[in-house]
Amino acid sequence: MLRTNHQGKEIILRIKTNLHLYSLNEDIIYQSLCSALKEIYFMDSFAIQVEDYLVVGENQQSAYPLITVQNIVPAQNIVSL
Repeated sequence: MLRTNHQGKEIILRIKTNLHLYSLNEDIIYQSLCSALKEIYFMDSFAIQVEDYLVVGENQQSAYPLITVQNIVPAQNIVSL
């Protein structure tokens, strides 16, 4: 879990427990979330491309907004139609 600030509000970033991180580590994921905060802050759900993975998460707005990584999808598991 990481606490950070965005637009003067404290935000909590977290990674769902027992999530398979593949070759990513928590620091890379948290840095990516922080870099994308301006875009993902107002989204209900989001996907961020990090290296060869999609980091999928959701955003819950409350007194302390909570952004949670729900899943990590390797590039070879992404299907384009």
